[in-house]
Amino acid sequence: MPKVAKVKERWKTKVWIEVLAPDIFGNVSIAKIPANDEQSAVGRVVPISYYQVNNENLENNNIKLYLQIIKVESLKAKTLVKRIEYAREVYRSMIRRGSSLVEWIGDYKTSDGMDVRIHISLFTPEKINWSRMHKIRLAVDQVLRDSIPNLTYDQLLEQLLKNRTLLDKVTEEAKKIYPIKNLVLLSLKLLNKLAKSIEAPVQ
Repeated sequence: MPKVAKVKERWKTKVWIEVLAPDIFGNVSIAKIPANDEQSAVGRVVPISYYQVNNENLENNNIKLYLQIIKVESLKAKTLVKRIEYAREVYRSMIRRGSSLVEWIGDYKTSDGMDVRIHISLFTPEKINWSRMHKIRLAVDQVLRDSIPNLTYDQLLEQLLKNRTLLDKVTEEAKKIYPIKNLVLLSLKLLNKLAKSIEAPVQ
């Protein structure tokens, strides 16, 4: 049998699975992906723009969500947020000569047992010394350590993405040390291995 015919035969045997956004985004349909069967789709990671599930602000286009399929029933896939990333090209454009960039990366555990690694970047309007940078990092860590253990994973995502209350709290504490021009959640990574991770873009 010709190679093209074999490829067509293989595609005929595949099923199309509807990928749904996580509960906090209303379980809206975000993609349809092919798979050999329902269970083979478990673990796949589907990248989308945050704007696809929250189009209230154009800046949400700068945030990419990586949704991991954790369960499939009746050709519908349930997902969770495996990773969040801010657009690097936009992030780089924020860095200005004569200002300082203060970064913090830390690991935390939510009240429902989710281990997360959070990378936050703060921009000051002017250059600051190492001592102030250190104090700002300590303030960021303190806010996160005080807050995250009292939040479920969904509540954490809500406070980082939807209402940004946790990021606002971080900004307010940092401002007590030095004025903050901007704050960006550069990335969040879920460290728990809940499903086989196949982080390849969906065709």
